[in-house]
Amino acid sequence: FLELLKTFTTTVNKCTTEGIGIELLKKEYDELKSSTDIDKRSALHQAFRDLLLAKTDDIPAIETFISFAVAACRSEMTAPTIPVVLLGDIFDAVTLDKCEAIFTYVENNVATWKEEFFFTACKHNLLRMCNDLLRRLSRSQNTVFCGRILLFLAKFFPFSERSGLNIISEFNLENITEYGVEGSEMGDQLSEGQEDGDGVQASAGTQQQPQLKIDYNLYCKFWALQDFFRNPNQCYNKVQWKMFAAHAGSVMSAFSSFKLEEPRSNSKSTSKNKSSPTPMDIPPEEEVRETAHFFAKFLTNPKLLSLQLSDSNFRRSVLVQLLILFQYLNSTVKFKSDSHCLTVAQVDWLKETETTVYKLIEESPPNGRRFAESVRHMLSREELWNSWKNEGCKEFKRPDAAAVAATAGAAAAATTGTATEDQPATPAAATSRVASKRPRRPLGDLIRESTKQGKFF
Repeated sequence: FLELLKTFTTTVNKCTTEGIGIELLKKEYDELKSSTDIDKRSALHQAFRDLLLAKTDDIPAIETFISFAVAACRSEMTAPTIPVVLLGDIFDAVTLDKCEAIFTYVENNVATWKEEFFFTACKHNLLRMCNDLLRRLSRSQNTVFCGRILLFLAKFFPFSERSGLNIISEFNLENITEYGVEGSEMGDQLSEGQEDGDGVQASAGTQQQPQLKIDYNLYCKFWALQDFFRNPNQCYNKVQWKMFAAHAGSVMSAFSSFKLEEPRSNSKSTSKNKSSPTPMDIPPEEEVRETAHFFAKFLTNPKLLSLQLSDSNFRRSVLVQLLILFQYLNSTVKFKSDSHCLTVAQVDWLKETETTVYKLIEESPPNGRRFAESVRHMLSREELWNSWKNEGCKEFKRPDAAAVAATAGAAAAATTGTATEDQPATPAAATSRVASKRPRRPLGDLIRESTKQGKFF
């Protein structure tokens, strides 16, 4: 084994540093007739791992080395898992900054990992590698890198991959929101925060807006809602339901009593050149991308609550959380317990409160009505997702190209009728064909029906 390891180490190092290619290693591998394939593969695997750990400071060299390992796999000299094993080794050995740079190579070669030759053998190793990386990262400080890893997994695994579907509808109960201090300290901090806010407004010399009065009870009720969002099944308990309904009512009353106004344009914005694009010239998605602010986790400091409730994005986040919770409580979920059902009074309260929530969203600037419509559309799509999960997450299959062509041809024939270039259809015939057509059904109904029957367009 040691002789094979020494031979392969020398050859692999020469191939990767001099850019010779895989041919020299293949020739060396085939000439070793005295050793079995298992012995040769074991020695070659160890040679790859030893050489890679000597390149931790050179990212381009690491990428070249992994590509060489992929070529060795295609030549059937190593197991298909060795490139991913090498990536896991190097991620464990370098800093997070270098991990982020090396992960670009993993993203750029997603087509390679999805090949049948690599996918079956490597999918568990890749998932383990990504989970190990996520455990090392902070969701608040490394938000972008965490998102890149999750997007890569979404691209790599098929849509119906069961490992990423949360089949039994579990909740992340570890996501606990910590808040609260002693009542006296809370009062002092809130009064200090409001005095600071008044001072800032007075010094700015702008027109003062009425301050939202925050007390200890509202602070506790507001952040206590996060525990119900974390574990919605608490709402099926009568005592917990009363607490949730009371807290939600208090928070929405606070929102209703303190309306937000559209942001006013300042002198800087009015003094822009005429050549600058007007709001009508800017596409809506670009406008949102430039003005919206995103947060991985909101702070629960008592001094910040008054400012947070005055922030439109913050309000929308909480109101959308309420709508998601309402939909879950009303939905039929396969793995819900039999005791998890609502009374008629609770259902009526949810309907009434849902109307209030949508009204508050529509009143939140900017573009409240458009945002509310987007939320409605998103939640309607969630119903289809829930139905698909209840039916066991059947795999999506693309229709046959021949079947699609035949359907398209039949549709074209139905539209044009029997008219030809020599004998065009008369207006009377066209009118009779239109009258004989069945009424068109909404696309959403067709998708919902096909999902229930296991058919897909």
